[in-house]
Amino acid sequence: MRLFKTTTILLLLLCFSMPAQAQLLKKMKQRAEQSAERTILRKTDQTVSKTTEKTIDGAVGKKDKKEDKKKEPQQKEQAPQNRGEVDVVASENTALNKNTDAKRAFYREDVVITNYENGNQKVVQYFDADALALKVENQETGSPDYMDSEGFLYSQMDGEYVKGKIGIPGQGLFMHNMILEALRLPPEPFLANAQKQADMDMEPNVFQGYVEFSSVYKPEDFRYEDFKESKQTLMGKTYTKFEFLNEPGYEGSYVLFDDKGRLVEIYTKVSKNVSTNLMYGFSMSPGENRLVYDYKPVDIKLPAAREDSSAKQHRLLAESSMGKVLGNKKSKDDIDEDDYDTSDQKGMIKSIRKSMRDHKVSMDDLPNSYDFDWQLATEAVMGDKKKDVAHMTFLIKPNATYQGAIMATKDTKDMGQMTMLFDMDLKTMVMFMDMQGRKIVQMYPIPDAGAGKQEDYKITELPKKTIIGYTCKGIQMENDRYVMKIYHAQDAPIKLPNFFNFGAQQNMELPDIDPKLIKQFLNEMILEMDLVDKKKSKNNANIIAKSLKNTPISLKKSEYTEMNFMSGAQMFKQ
Repeated sequence: MRLFKTTTILLLLLCFSMPAQAQLLKKMKQRAEQSAERTILRKTDQTVSKTTEKTIDGAVGKKDKKEDKKKEPQQKEQAPQNRGEVDVVASENTALNKNTDAKRAFYREDVVITNYENGNQKVVQYFDADALALKVENQETGSPDYMDSEGFLYSQMDGEYVKGKIGIPGQGLFMHNMILEALRLPPEPFLANAQKQADMDMEPNVFQGYVEFSSVYKPEDFRYEDFKESKQTLMGKTYTKFEFLNEPGYEGSYVLFDDKGRLVEIYTKVSKNVSTNLMYGFSMSPGENRLVYDYKPVDIKLPAAREDSSAKQHRLLAESSMGKVLGNKKSKDDIDEDDYDTSDQKGMIKSIRKSMRDHKVSMDDLPNSYDFDWQLATEAVMGDKKKDVAHMTFLIKPNATYQGAIMATKDTKDMGQMTMLFDMDLKTMVMFMDMQGRKIVQMYPIPDAGAGKQEDYKITELPKKTIIGYTCKGIQMENDRYVMKIYHAQDAPIKLPNFFNFGAQQNMELPDIDPKLIKQFLNEMILEMDLVDKKKSKNNANIIAKSLKNTPISLKKSEYTEMNFMSGAQMFKQ
């Protein structure tokens, strides 16, 4: 059921533009994907720290060293005593004491990942699915680095291994975006699996992406218009090949899967300098990159290591704040695979990014003011516990081609006022923000929500009820998963047909609503919408009108300053 598709996409754009509002928007639509991008490729961002580089050697191109356990440095059984504030950590894999079953359900198979750059072997990563540990061999360090499943890096310093927590809690939710963008991989399934890991109380993408690729990606993720599928046979084995389409500068790039549906190669060929679509963008230089996945047994034993006091404090701080960053752990019974199914979202993020990059509307294009005659105050209650309450006041001017809404929650009331405005003539969402004495405007394109698929509902009439003094008819739409109740007033002084499809044109087609209801909705004012998810009550939502007032309000352009850095047109300007 996709009744909220338009709203979902618009809220997703809000997440791009308003990091401070992320929690509000997550509550409004929990699976609105985050787009906080972090730089993790040394060759594309020289400001990345050396510590972070050690965890992503596969992206930076370092020389390979063959696995030879006899040549590994001898590990010390006992550390010297006079080392100041330094703790000895045994070689036991203590990360296996936490969420082992959930981790092994995700990381299912041993794999050796070899990175080639312009035909030269650079880095080899060995992943042991039983130990849930990674070994990375490269030339610069002269000795292998290791990572465990809780995000600890083991690197050799002054002849011994030092163990330290790197980055920030939950950085795996964000740091993957640059690799995904560089390799032009579909982001939707990877983002969904990152959220699933977080929901299972795991730190997402702890091995920085390359290992996770082998667990996440399946042939089905590439079966849409941006890829050309074919079969090829090599040495008696059949492979499925997906060549990249619609990616200027990436002609000849492809992804390969074996006959078991396992990822075996990611080949990226960049023919010219290519700019990314990320907020913290970079340019990909011409060249070839190959990631080859070989599924064979790997046996890793983490080295004995030391953890100094500063690293230990960082670890304790990270662990104490992990829940705040990743959210609450879900019980096994509460994990619903449907929540992480992105089969109907293929290409969505790319389309949104393209719309934002190509958006050309500026402040000069806006009218001097947006004037409204009516204010409809509503209350939205999300979830089954009814603790997440948001207040949205619709700003309405009859027959206008724009519509606005003031949004507020208990978490944002002290931050100032945020007004979303949808200008259908300009196809632009305009954010008017009054925050801490500053008045700022940001602008984004309104993406095409697409037609989606028609759902079959059983439609019944409901008894009439009174809402804010108006007699309302009720209609119930029900299928095997959802029940939606909609109440609309015939005697209200104005119309609001797009109450639950906010941001849509007043006379638009409503492809996600049964056609028999369209005429009725267009001629009346919807005052309540109640959604019940039969399978998961946490997805329930109720939006109801609280008051309707003939109170004029104007948003004057001259009172606001455009924030160019974060605006859609500038953010992805090439």
